[in-house]
Amino acid sequence: MMIGTKIYDLQRDLKGVFNEWRSLSFDTVFVSTSLYSNYKFRKLMKEKKMTVFIIFPVFYDPEALEKNPELYSITNKGEKAVDEWVKFVCPTRDDYRKNKVEEMKKVVTELNPDGLSLDFIRYFVFWEKIYPGRTLESIPNCCFCPYCIEKFQEDSKLAMPTEIMDNQRIVEFIQNNLSIEWTKWKCTNISNFIKEITQEVRKLKPDILINVHVLPWRQIDFDGAIEKIAGQDLKEIAKIVDFISPMCYSHMLKRKPSWINAVVKNMYELTKQKIVPSIQVERSYLTTEITTEEFSEMVVQAVKVPSSGVIFWSWEKIQDNPEKMEQIKTIINRKPQINDTI
Repeated sequence: MMIGTKIYDLQRDLKGVFNEWRSLSFDTVFVSTSLYSNYKFRKLMKEKKMTVFIIFPVFYDPEALEKNPELYSITNKGEKAVDEWVKFVCPTRDDYRKNKVEEMKKVVTELNPDGLSLDFIRYFVFWEKIYPGRTLESIPNCCFCPYCIEKFQEDSKLAMPTEIMDNQRIVEFIQNNLSIEWTKWKCTNISNFIKEITQEVRKLKPDILINVHVLPWRQIDFDGAIEKIAGQDLKEIAKIVDFISPMCYSHMLKRKPSWINAVVKNMYELTKQKIVPSIQVERSYLTTEITTEEFSEMVVQAVKVPSSGVIFWSWEKIQDNPEKMEQIKTIINRKPQINDTI
């Protein structure tokens, strides 16, 4: 059973923080590359035998897009893949993918983490504001840049009718006539890249663990949007990685805490892989607060069978909230609630 937290920065005393983690039964931390580059932090984590995953964003890369705007993913409306802070690179650009693999290999070589946690390894969608009641058609679909359209035809051995010349008409033709093939192609692009990353980093560190952040969407949600929009085929991904972590931010998504366990059950039944949900600690995007009672129920639902643990997002939000810290201690130490066999 993995009990962990995401942490992006650390300002407080290292040993004091570690003692707090131990009191909460944390055995795993998900960290930014910059934090794990801190020698003192890295040394303490190894001494205390904490399992460390470096969080590695893949297709969310504002810096790369600033340097080369041609890398932008393009929606079915012909617009750049931008929604508030979310900016996405086209997932099929070979040079970009090669550079990302090299970045990850460098991280593994220089920092030797226990695992990599692949984030934003999907197609563009600002899922944090997709609420119940939305339709599949209302969610932007990517990527329809000229490069993707050409590669889709080449990979799938399908050609557009010769009379269709402009890009927008091609998009409409694909959506109306080749939606199944398009979805399969998108999912294959993502699964193949996860496989490539895994193979390459395991050449350097054969026992490295691989976790993938996935959207918290069940197969029934938004008419199969986890595959049709995000390109995340959980059955295929599960064959490659060690853990699947849905970002079950129920409060943010206007869901009841019981929905967290429903997502975990659906993903476990589909994949038979270790499913470790990530849950939020404080409100985000919404104005309503997460009460202590709601948070308590979120933790309970997160660790129920068939969960393989829980990841709290994030430590920065936990450390200044003694009441929620006590809730975590109480629930995590209530052993009968937790399935230690999966």
